[in-house]
Amino acid sequence: MGPQAVNGFLAAAAFLTRIPMPRRAHDPNLIPAAVPWFPVVGAGIGAAVGGLVRIGVLAGLPPLAAAGVGAAAGLAVTGALHEDGLADTFDGLGSGRSGQRMLEIMADPRLGAFGTSALVVSILLQVSALAALAVLPGAAVVTAAAAAHSSSRAWAALAFALPRAAADGLAARYGEQVGRWKRAIRFTAGIAIAVVLLRADAWMLLPSGAAGALTALWAVKRLGGITGDILGAVQQAALAALLLTAAALWTGGS
Repeated sequence: MGPQAVNGFLAAAAFLTRIPMPRRAHDPNLIPAAVPWFPVVGAGIGAAVGGLVRIGVLAGLPPLAAAGVGAAAGLAVTGALHEDGLADTFDGLGSGRSGQRMLEIMADPRLGAFGTSALVVSILLQVSALAALAVLPGAAVVTAAAAAHSSSRAWAALAFALPRAAADGLAARYGEQVGRWKRAIRFTAGIAIAVVLLRADAWMLLPSGAAGALTALWAVKRLGGITGDILGAVQQAALAALLLTAAALWTGGS
């Protein structure tokens, strides 16, 4: 990789994780170069989560406990970046208030009952799916987690084609800095990684994409557009959907 690609990768890792990175990786001007690397970093996060789950089971932990350890490690590594967006999205969109008031609620760092409930349900679904996959032979849980974390960031990139709900905020800044080609590369890379990992079961990307799309369309209907928080909610919905689909398909419902 050339210096620009290395800097882009490091910037993506700095944005998506809490892993210490060189100071240059935190340069906001590197965001356009970082965007195509988001699915790659996402796949690494997923592989680490799935790997910890599998190691926990092999070490004698019950599958549910191992899945909880893996999920907790994922939250620690990412700083719960997308989970925060999910909770804020449900607090705002579920408030029943007007558009501007919804944005204010989403910007409030305090969590409400709706956002907290959505966050708890999302984590429970992911942990349950990881636990089901953990008992399968080989690296099934690693494969599913890596594919889910990579493709879910691709679906979030696709959601960026929708209108923005606010003139400021992460989504607006992201849109100003990152052109369509960079977002197209991010989407293509995320889906390609998942297809390679899932192979014949790549059709599982369809329900995952549908979950992300429904979340984004709900936001557009209620708010008139998307925000950075909503992109996080799209990612979480797509992530949970793929893990659940893989658990249902690969375990045969047992």
